[in-house]
Amino acid sequence: MSFQQGPNSAMPAAEVFIDWGLVHELISTQTRQWAGKSLTYLATGWDNEVYRLGEDLLVRLPRRALAEKIGRKERKWLPRLSSDSGLDTGAPVFIGEPTADYPFTFSICRYVPGISAATLGRMQRDAYAPAFVDYLLAVHGPAPDDAPRSEFRGCELQVVNQRTREQISQLPVTYRRVAQRIWEKALEADSYGGPPRWLHGDPHPHNTIVTSDAGKAKLSALVDFGDLCAGDPASDLGMLWMHFTEKQREQAFQRYPVGLGTPCWMRARGWALRYAMLTAPLGAVDPLGQIGRDTLKLLLEE
Repeated sequence: MSFQQGPNSAMPAAEVFIDWGLVHELISTQTRQWAGKSLTYLATGWDNEVYRLGEDLLVRLPRRALAEKIGRKERKWLPRLSSDSGLDTGAPVFIGEPTADYPFTFSICRYVPGISAATLGRMQRDAYAPAFVDYLLAVHGPAPDDAPRSEFRGCELQVVNQRTREQISQLPVTYRRVAQRIWEKALEADSYGGPPRWLHGDPHPHNTIVTSDAGKAKLSALVDFGDLCAGDPASDLGMLWMHFTEKQREQAFQRYPVGLGTPCWMRARGWALRYAMLTAPLGAVDPLGQIGRDTLKLLLEE
């Protein structure tokens, strides 16, 4: 399966210019207690530029206006999610203010040691499947009535129906019919009828940090709660297709527990299709892009 790919062909364009000098100036003037720490570029995400500050801190700086809104949502709700779930969700330890040279607030968070699970093969990722499911179970507790909702995650699938059909129309012709069938089955499944649950919103492998334990991948944490919202857990469970092999994915659903072919499973597969189509156009050197293409091929040939 082939896609037209650029270096970051699916990533939104930055709305502000961020470089090492700007970040260094922000740190030096606003956080003098950390001004002497080393500062190194780490990554560019859809919403934030990320720098490492010393050995134990990260600086996350919005690269577009939407990310500013996301950052404010995280700072408001992550402490509540930590309290509800018992997990350390990485709430900021410092909030930076806009300046004449940079228009957004920014966050400094604790650094989670480890590597992105997106740098591992699918069979290697299987090793942390039980811990990953347990983490989701801890996150997926009942959410308060005023918890944030999303039009992209955790919502009724009909909300994203038009966008999904547009994505399907861009697939290679030989795969469109199968993708349409997967999506139709997801739409036909019974809607989620339970109370809104807290959702990570984007628990893909690149937001999954792992370490090595006796040569096997061990889950450290999920990071980047920018899509934090309340809704249908099937939304998060769709990511099981992006992480694991078929055998381990089935065991993960059993651990949750969700039965094969049940309405929740069908909705989760629909979400998996959406995630795969969203990430597949990312550049050839982007590890999440490769996972998206692999997942899409897996879904459409399964």
